[in-house]
Amino acid sequence: MANKSIKVETSYASSFSTGNKNVITSYINELPDSSEPNKPGIKEALTQLQKAIEAESNLNQEDKEEALKELKNLAEAGKNPQENKQRAKGVIRFFKGLFTELPKTAKLIEQWEKLLPAIASFFGFEN
Repeated sequence: MANKSIKVETSYASSFSTGNKNVITSYINELPDSSEPNKPGIKEALTQLQKAIEAESNLNQEDKEEALKELKNLAEAGKNPQENKQRAKGVIRFFKGLFTELPKTAKLIEQWEKLLPAIASFFGFEN
């Protein structure tokens, strides 16, 4: 007797990612704009970092989702930077660890190196 069962699967990854991106963007948009026109502040830095994570071809979907979750944590911490200094430091450590798995030529690493000074400065510590 032949197996005539039908297997139906649904992928929630894309809808999760889209919803997650909207939440992250919302948190980032609540942060203050840069006070210097030619220098990115926290809001601009996190926006650029979000785009770099989403575009990074060297990250699999699971790593992208984890990186975006940590970016959301960083944006949340940015609402009260002095109280959330340790939380921000933990997120920065996460990203540094993630980058050890990427090729040195990855665009995300390039962006991170440009954006880290603005992020570190906002939270009041050295990078």
